[in-house]
Amino acid sequence: MTTATDTRPLRRWLHNADGPQLVICCGEHPDAEAWSRAVVGPRPGGTRSGTSGGNSSVGRGREHVVVNLAGCVAEAPTAVLLELMAGGASGATVALDGCANASKAEAVVARANVFLSALGRPQTIDCAAVLPRDRKHGSAWPMLVEGDVPVSRRALFGRRDDLALAEPSEHPTQRLVAVLRELAGEAGWGTKLDGIPTGIPKLAAPRCAGSGPCARICPAGALTLARTTLAEASPDRDAMAQFQLTFDPVKCTSCGQCLEVCPESALKRSGELTWSQLLAHEPVDLRVGLTRRCARCGVGHGRSGDLCAVCAYRSANPFGSTMPPGAP
Repeated sequence: MTTATDTRPLRRWLHNADGPQLVICCGEHPDAEAWSRAVVGPRPGGTRSGTSGGNSSVGRGREHVVVNLAGCVAEAPTAVLLELMAGGASGATVALDGCANASKAEAVVARANVFLSALGRPQTIDCAAVLPRDRKHGSAWPMLVEGDVPVSRRALFGRRDDLALAEPSEHPTQRLVAVLRELAGEAGWGTKLDGIPTGIPKLAAPRCAGSGPCARICPAGALTLARTTLAEASPDRDAMAQFQLTFDPVKCTSCGQCLEVCPESALKRSGELTWSQLLAHEPVDLRVGLTRRCARCGVGHGRSGDLCAVCAYRSANPFGSTMPPGAP
């Protein structure tokens, strides 16, 4: 697992710049500095120089800045490119000549452009497959390295720039939701994005018994189960507790493990959430109910008797699985 790209230093630099065009190079690029001496974007005659299609957002008279990321664009979340656009860049070109996985990097760029277009943003992000042959006259364009961004004069003298940037989330969808809110502004952000698939499931658990394997196996912590003991076990009664199963959709990676491990098959996928629902970012209570505690393993269950579904099966079949129906 690679370290997530932290764009906050780059965004603070962009905050004090005049909307430069970015040329983004992967960390494995053999010679990112070559791009600081190249003419990127359309030439005076209107033809393109080394780009792979689309309308270039570079070469419109603004200053250029070469950004050398620590990792590969192909492995970066879409939010990284959008955060740079939200930070004040007027557009970008991603250099693919040094990328280890150019096709995947193009897919990341294409997804970022889908969001920018849906929100009506003026910026576009292009891809350049080869280094342009035309060379820039005069001094080279500035070059920023992700882990070594120069400090602004304001920050150097201890003055605040009034730019409050939260630490980027480790959850890709949560990070994407945060930057989409920033790009969209206060009004009308929901319906503009609802035509774009999210890939995040809408979950329902009407028959959940509170056993909790879904919450324990979830690798992203999107499902949580809280229990409150109402009555301790005694010879006359089972232990009783109230449970609450909560789903935080912006942490979900849609891996499907929770659906596979539910012993009662109570957790169901009932469609896909929209971006307006994700941007609202309100955890959903899938189920609140009462549960018994299994006398054998201690987990909650909603069955009659003192054993959960798993322990009841193991008790009935102590030597393994039963034969399939119809087998001798």
